[in-house]
Amino acid sequence: MPTLHAPDAGKFVDVGEVEGAIAGFVSWQIDAAREHGEISILAVAPGHRRAHVGRRLCEHAMARMKDLGARIVEIGTGGDPFHGPARKLYESLGCAQIPVAVYFKEL
Repeated sequence: MPTLHAPDAGKFVDVGEVEGAIAGFVSWQIDAAREHGEISILAVAPGHRRAHVGRRLCEHAMARMKDLGARIVEIGTGGDPFHGPARKLYESLGCAQIPVAVYFKEL
């Protein structure tokens, strides 16, 4: 079963470092047949937030996806106030939010 980093399955993880310390990572995947890439996880260490680490990781992943044949990239985040900086970042990268309805039912 593929894990986060399984290049043969089109799944990758890239790590960002600042002065030898891990500052964040991005997990992404590509479906070249559909020309579709997806950033599934973007995580930046608290001490490195607001220092463009997330931007650099996203730009790196998007460039690699494009090199592998993606024409579109998907990235999602929460709609709550905590995720506001992430939404602002994605919009600054040229991403457009689309309306989506997600339903849950307790069983």
